[in-house]
Amino acid sequence: MAAQTTKIKSSYREPIILIAFVILGAIIGLVLGEKAAFLYPVGQIWLNMLFVLLVPLIFFSISSSIANIGDTSRVGKMLGLTIGIFIATAGLAGIYMFIVTGIFGVDTSVQMGNAETAIETAAASVGDQIVSTFTVGDFSEVISRNHILALIVFTIFFGITISTLGEKGRAVASWLNDMSLVFYKMVALLMKLAPIGLMAYFANLTGIYGPDLLKSYGRGLLIYYPAAILYFFVFLGLYAFIAAGSWGVKNFFKNILTPALTALGTRSSAASLPLQMDACDKLGVPRDVSSVVVPVGATCHMDGACIATIYEIVLCCTLFGHPLNSIGDYVFALVIAVCGSVAVSSVPGGGAAMETMIISSFGFPSIALPVLMMMTQLFDAGCTLINSCGDTVASMLVTRALYGKDWYKKGLNHEHDKAESHS
Repeated sequence: MAAQTTKIKSSYREPIILIAFVILGAIIGLVLGEKAAFLYPVGQIWLNMLFVLLVPLIFFSISSSIANIGDTSRVGKMLGLTIGIFIATAGLAGIYMFIVTGIFGVDTSVQMGNAETAIETAAASVGDQIVSTFTVGDFSEVISRNHILALIVFTIFFGITISTLGEKGRAVASWLNDMSLVFYKMVALLMKLAPIGLMAYFANLTGIYGPDLLKSYGRGLLIYYPAAILYFFVFLGLYAFIAAGSWGVKNFFKNILTPALTALGTRSSAASLPLQMDACDKLGVPRDVSSVVVPVGATCHMDGACIATIYEIVLCCTLFGHPLNSIGDYVFALVIAVCGSVAVSSVPGGGAAMETMIISSFGFPSIALPVLMMMTQLFDAGCTLINSCGDTVASMLVTRALYGKDWYKKGLNHEHDKAESHS
């Protein structure tokens, strides 16, 4: 009994410390207000160090996993399952928000101001947006966190190429695997400083936005955040149950706390990506699954953004006399929300592409842009929480599809077990 109690305390020690420091940061921010900005460099330095590790972590983890699979047809199956799950959960998230807004309505008293704002990016065609999202024109651009989706496409292609080489590619595959372990270790060491980094970052964030959160767009906040929290527990819990029954629900929520707090505190899926992968390790998700699903999900799996987008579409439709009347209108809005949510960057405040897509698709006037920008900023923390944590549960669903309903009993993550035994 004593040993079990010690194990429980050890399991929750890091999340408790992180919560304590985040609360401390929030208190400092509320007390000092904008004066808490002196802590900004501390938090941003820690976050920048994590961002620097992001590109090599994604490259080595995805390419090594694919290169070591050996069966390219299995890679295609995994990616197909992953994208299918992403689209399905985003669609359900959008339908869920339609129901919420249908019950509670939206606020129509938002002050939009008199200034007209030009929307230059709205002129870009959908084809141009797709090209720039999935590809870049120079190798130097692909090794950048500003083009994560293009990096993932290149990395998958690289990994598949090595896999097709068979025995000739074994040495490269082995090297990639060793390098992925190095960067996992670097992230683990950096996360030792997470409480201090998040405290400083959260203090500055709270100092800037805290007092104004409930003064502007209050109804949107009061609708979105309870809806997001309900989605987090009910829908993500449901997906965990589908993946691994009651065991999946219990262990998902047990291991998701630290990544969830990091996503909520930094408003960045990229910042919590290493922690989501660590949570997958603890859940027993095979590294060859999590190292593909989680990084891809960081830019393509945006259930939280989809929920926010539906609210913003309904709000603008109400404000500008463009009601959603027919089933076709709702389907069109849902398609735009799912497609738009894919364009949201993992960097905080990176939803401009989504906002302009909404405006151009529905023909809203340019004054809608500041309305949507304000909403996006206020919803961003909740969006990131759902976006990021949804990647972990998606990894569980992909594992369930690939390895059967009892996957969590089979000890599939041998690489993680080996790394744990060495540490």
